[in-house]
Amino acid sequence: MSDQIHLRIGAEPWRPADSAKIDKVLNHYDIPLAGILRQHGSYFIFECLEGHTKDTNIWAYAKIDRAERKAIRKSKGDDLQKLFNHILSSRTFTAALAIDHSVEISAEVRAVQPKAAPAAAAQPVQAPKVAASQAIHIKVDRVQSAGTLAAAC
Repeated sequence: MSDQIHLRIGAEPWRPADSAKIDKVLNHYDIPLAGILRQHGSYFIFECLEGHTKDTNIWAYAKIDRAERKAIRKSKGDDLQKLFNHILSSRTFTAALAIDHSVEISAEVRAVQPKAAPAAAAQPVQAPKVAASQAIHIKVDRVQSAGTLAAAC
């Protein structure tokens, strides 16, 4: 089983596949913005990284273990955000671009710091956002290039 969540194009980012069920919503503003999902017996965090109040936004999904799930469920405020940032910085995760509450494209994002780094490390909060944005841009460029190539044939 993959460590990456399975997404469905067209799904709502907080319910990114028919097989993904919300375990806990941790941040909500009109829509769920962060929380924990369960899919195929595994847990994943989800978070809207960019564009919370816009029609286009970037989402992140990372697999977590049961101990991390327990810690997340107990955390609040800045501690919760630090924990999410550490998780997204310490492992490969899936980024998705959503337009009008619909997943349109996704990309795998490699860890931006070694797994052994402590949660309180001086990791910039923007690192997962930047990495996710770059991965989505690269994927969009590849799709556009493929479309251009196909049109030329």
